[in-house]
Amino acid sequence: MPRLNNGSRNQAIGMLQAGMSQCAVSRHFNATMDDKICINVGGTVFTAKMSSLRKYPNTLLGSITFESDCYINEDKSFYFDRNPELFNTMLDYYRNGCIHLPKHLCGWLWEAELKFWKIPLTEVSECCHKTMSSFKKRQDISNVLRAVFSTQNQSECTSTSVIAKICQRLWLFLDEPSSSIWARVFSFVYLSIVLISASLPCLITHPGIRIQHTDTDAFLKKAEFINLTFWMNTDNPKEMHLATSEQPNWLHRTNLAVNFFFSMETVFRFLACPVKKRFLKEWLNILDIYLFVIMWIRYEVIENYDKDLITNIRLAYFLCFCEVVSVLRLFRFFRLAKQYSSLRILFITIKDSVKELLLLLITFLVFGWMFANLIYYTEIREPDSFPNMLVGFWWSVVTMTTVGYGDVYPVGPLGKVVGVLCSLCGLLVLAMPIAIIAGNFNNLCRQNEEREAYATVQMSRKQNISKTACNISSINPANT
Repeated sequence: MPRLNNGSRNQAIGMLQAGMSQCAVSRHFNATMDDKICINVGGTVFTAKMSSLRKYPNTLLGSITFESDCYINEDKSFYFDRNPELFNTMLDYYRNGCIHLPKHLCGWLWEAELKFWKIPLTEVSECCHKTMSSFKKRQDISNVLRAVFSTQNQSECTSTSVIAKICQRLWLFLDEPSSSIWARVFSFVYLSIVLISASLPCLITHPGIRIQHTDTDAFLKKAEFINLTFWMNTDNPKEMHLATSEQPNWLHRTNLAVNFFFSMETVFRFLACPVKKRFLKEWLNILDIYLFVIMWIRYEVIENYDKDLITNIRLAYFLCFCEVVSVLRLFRFFRLAKQYSSLRILFITIKDSVKELLLLLITFLVFGWMFANLIYYTEIREPDSFPNMLVGFWWSVVTMTTVGYGDVYPVGPLGKVVGVLCSLCGLLVLAMPIAIIAGNFNNLCRQNEEREAYATVQMSRKQNISKTACNISSINPANT
């Protein structure tokens, strides 16, 4: 056997040791595939089998190796800086093949843990999926409430010019009643004028307030004498009363003052608004602009074409249209939503319940036409009831809404049976969607109360921090 020199001997020994170490590592790795490994999570040590973790190689634990950064040679364990209370649930996924989430913890924690351990949300079991879905729903509702109730207007004006500051203060005065005492006073005045404007159309038509300038017989004789052709029905006392009387001057001036107030308020709101595009997107502002145009057109018609109303039916129809549109001024009450959060929540509920309302409308129309068809053919032998199917549809709508005017009703026995079925069906059709809408409103109210309580705590915390900072600055004036 040939003898080796020292260099060759050392090289052979190094190669032998390297081969032995590689074999040892390979044997250690192969052995630990089925052996227990230690996982240190936040200071708590867990044991698991590598073979169980390898079932899901796309997850974080399923892809770890002894060369990973989380492996610590001194402790012979994998370390993760996470909550150990939640890790048992993650580890059960590798044992049972699905995730069951305890309900006493916040859904945000589970979402963060699943994202960290790279476990998809689809692996959550069906019985525990409510924990995640309810968290997602509450999170969406919180985002909506935060967007609705956030005071963005106070931080939108970043300019230091005098005009910009005046516009910001004017905008807060007109749009934010809670910004100052004077803003609350203006809100009260605004509400009072809205009430006055709502009562004016009623006063204009009241016989005790209108001034009679001539009686009906004299009016008809004068019209016949001058050969005047008018469109009014002489047998209709309402039309003849409007033709022979006029509104008093004080009522006319009050209406003009109200129109002037709302016109100036709309102009100042538009000029002071920090974002003009957002101003034009709000439906209440669009309504104000629309009423601004309609009210002044109506005023011009009454002032300049009052005598032509009795002869020109188109002008009379246009004036009636303006009067009907002016009723929309009642929607200005909804500006109180700035003061009452429940009113805003009502709007959000209606917006979120569009599907339920659409379902209510569709089912109502389907059953309405169905019972209209049934009542028409079951009452076809009765000469005095339901002359056509449209009257039957009117009857089915009135019956399903439990109004029951009694103007039309079934007479025969089969028609009465259809009437009973129609009323019962109406109760079911109205009850189910309305219960869902009421539930949405209750959930929004409850979560809004939690949001307001949390906002109160945060506000007091900020006030305490500002007081502490002021005290420190007063003690150490050199640091300020």
